[in-house]
Amino acid sequence: MPAANRCFPLASKPRSIQWRMFMKEMVSSRGDTKSKGLTPGGMIGASVLRPDAVDKVRGEAKYVGDLVFTGMLYGRIIRSTVPHARVRGINLSRVESAPSVVCTVTSDDVPGENVVQVIYDDQPALAKEIVRYIGEPIALVAARDRISAEHAAKLAVIDYEPLPVVSDPMIALSEDAPAVAVPAVVEEGKNVFNHMRLRKGDVEGGFAQADVIVEGEYSTGYQEHAYLETQGAIAVPDENGSMTIYGSMQCPFYVQGAVARVLGLPLSKVRVVQTTTGGAFGGKEDVPSLVSSLAALMAWKARRPVKLIYDRSEDILTSSKRHPAIVHYKSGAKRDGTITAIEVEFVYNAGAYQTLSSAVLWRGLVHAAGPYRIPNVKVDAYSVATNTVPCGAFRGFGSPQVIFAHESQMDKLAEKLGSIAWRSAAATSSRKATRRART
Repeated sequence: MPAANRCFPLASKPRSIQWRMFMKEMVSSRGDTKSKGLTPGGMIGASVLRPDAVDKVRGEAKYVGDLVFTGMLYGRIIRSTVPHARVRGINLSRVESAPSVVCTVTSDDVPGENVVQVIYDDQPALAKEIVRYIGEPIALVAARDRISAEHAAKLAVIDYEPLPVVSDPMIALSEDAPAVAVPAVVEEGKNVFNHMRLRKGDVEGGFAQADVIVEGEYSTGYQEHAYLETQGAIAVPDENGSMTIYGSMQCPFYVQGAVARVLGLPLSKVRVVQTTTGGAFGGKEDVPSLVSSLAALMAWKARRPVKLIYDRSEDILTSSKRHPAIVHYKSGAKRDGTITAIEVEFVYNAGAYQTLSSAVLWRGLVHAAGPYRIPNVKVDAYSVATNTVPCGAFRGFGSPQVIFAHESQMDKLAEKLGSIAWRSAAATSSRKATRRART
């Protein structure tokens, strides 16, 4: 019987007895797949017990915020208050003299490379010369308690020289737009991180065969992950020069590489422990590399454990989001509903740095044609830099934006043709053995 239904046959018993019986079975069989007749690879269609379920329902699961180490300090990030500027000076004298403060950190204190390793090397751990979005880390402060760290961070004085701000990706694409991206990772123009192309068949010929041509433009906005547990990490140094990271994350090996690089250590000197994670949905793929690196920098300088946990407003302001998108879609079809060609151009707002945008864009590219059998396809996809928070992974990973567009487009085609019956035929035909549009 599926685990979720085990209590239903006990409906005649009091709820307290139902619960105790359920928990007894969960505890006795925790991690025991043999008792359920399961073999490796044989879990499809079977009832599988979650090894973490008991600790969670008992309230015994340990999240990163629950962990405490001897001598642990509490970190806080001093962030940019402007979207684009040259940093002319960083004055931390009042921060350093605040009560309970143990140390401060700037880019000058980075022992390794001042970079957040994800895919590209454009994002600094701590901004040194230029800030590119509101909330970008500039400096760090570690104190003996959280409230003291929060208070001290507010005392920092940053001298900015304002630079032109671009928040609209379509403006960023224009020839006269100011450059906002790190030049080394720009593929085209001033602000195009990536331009990906998909081609199949003869698109012009396909449109020539069409009885109906429909065009539409669609847009989607930011989407917040809204996980219950905010971003957080604890960095614990040891006497051998190694660093252990405890954190809420999805990709511990990303974190290991990022921390090793920012500290200038070999991978063997960085240990990563993925704590119980209170939700992620893609939002803890790339950001934990930054959070863990910053915690590690404070711990490295203080030679003490440092806990860095974002508060909710900080998390929403600075963590990655689903990429906003603008999609232009052109579709051609015959009167019987046969789709003859599509031409798609879409722009994803990547934000200030690349993070995972190239991978997200590629996924959008290969999903742009949808599940339909289309002989002639042309797709151009762009990820564009702006002075906004960097965007990253989110469930669906680049596909929901274009899926919304192509399904809305199909509705328009159906309306134009005067029937929606052809949609079923188009979807069914996609199941036949045929080559889909691909890069």
